[in-house]
Amino acid sequence: MGFPGEEADYVSAWSDPDFEERVFLLTVDDLNTGWVEDSRHRLPDLESVAPGPFLFAILEGIDRSRLNGFDMVEVLKARERLVAHCQAAAQEDMVEISHAASGDSDSDVERLAEAFEYAADEIRAALTLTRRAAETRLDYATDLVSRLPQVQELLEQGLIDWPKARVFVDGTAHLSVTEARSVVAELTDRASKLTTGQLRARIRKFAVEADPDESVKRHEQRLEERRVWVEPTTDGTANIYLLDIPLVDAQLIRNRIHRHLISIPKSQRHGRTTSRLQADIAVDLLRGHDRGSGTGKGFVDLRIPLSTLAGLDDQAGWLDGIEPVAADIARQVADLSHDAEWRYTVTDDDGTIIHIGTTRRRPSKPLSRLMESLQPVCAGPGCRVPASQCDFDHLQPWNQLGPTNDRNGGPKCRHDHTLKQHGWKHHRLDRHDIWTSPLGHTYTYPIDDDHPP
Repeated sequence: MGFPGEEADYVSAWSDPDFEERVFLLTVDDLNTGWVEDSRHRLPDLESVAPGPFLFAILEGIDRSRLNGFDMVEVLKARERLVAHCQAAAQEDMVEISHAASGDSDSDVERLAEAFEYAADEIRAALTLTRRAAETRLDYATDLVSRLPQVQELLEQGLIDWPKARVFVDGTAHLSVTEARSVVAELTDRASKLTTGQLRARIRKFAVEADPDESVKRHEQRLEERRVWVEPTTDGTANIYLLDIPLVDAQLIRNRIHRHLISIPKSQRHGRTTSRLQADIAVDLLRGHDRGSGTGKGFVDLRIPLSTLAGLDDQAGWLDGIEPVAADIARQVADLSHDAEWRYTVTDDDGTIIHIGTTRRRPSKPLSRLMESLQPVCAGPGCRVPASQCDFDHLQPWNQLGPTNDRNGGPKCRHDHTLKQHGWKHHRLDRHDIWTSPLGHTYTYPIDDDHPP
């Protein structure tokens, strides 16, 4: 075959259509040696293998019919890391294309200092994309490679996937390069463990704290654009949107709908799903048909550090445990809803709860209020349903004499509440929720007071 320095042999080897297959099969055969035990593959530690050609060869040599469910999950995780690695390389490919000089297959290598204005059209034709899609892809690639190299590196290492990379780009687009990289640095170590929803919320929180004045300004500008939009569909139905309304109003509306929902007995639901019931309740309320039960004014759940409440700093607060808001907005929110029940949680600088309480209207049950403060969202894997809309789940079942207290339970949405009936196991240890799946994998989620979602 020769070596790279021996040009003729080197080129000849790579032009041999059988060369790549022969080398690849030799690699796969070598990697598979010693993996077999009885009729089952015994995988190497895939998490220790960096994404690249070696991992690709390992995965290509796998016979899925000889793997159990536990191992298939490991294979899926490894393959997703490999996909992310390739997607990171594709971003760099597009950026290089945008700096390539005009020419043909025989042209010398030349890199332009400035990106070629119509580079997206080359990508558009090569990948069979629309012009808009090609421009968007190139914009994302340029942002990742030039503006957010930390995110590009996470993608290349397979620590995040493409949807999370896009969340980073979109969530920091309004910040300066320095501020954006600072926000990314805050999340580098934990991004791989977060869902896109959790990641988006935390990026918003750090972005708000990076430039509080700009966040308030953008908030006020969007409020000026609030509107109602009705969209007829081709099926004779319609969608109605309330756009850019205050977050606190959206929370009050959602919670009021939820209160009506839980007041409807099963006998009156007539087989309707939760989504259908919520839509029917919203229509009734907007048409002035109050159902007369569970009506209330709704409630607002605000979580804010004591130092911010006192005006000593500008840490972001959380509404309903999942939506970050700028400090000034959190302080002003109370003025937007005078007749709602207010649930507040005050924390110290370490996120430890030092006081909880309820103002306006009647207080909630003490235990429910305590649990919602300790864990403001569902304890399910990656779930962000607010605790106020969850069931209270006993870790040690009530029918097995499990006590009803903050040490033996927590919030779970209706879906995650039923997981234990379908092979999942859940317990809590040292402020962590630990889930074991039916396939034997264990997933650990910290109960993080400082960053609830």
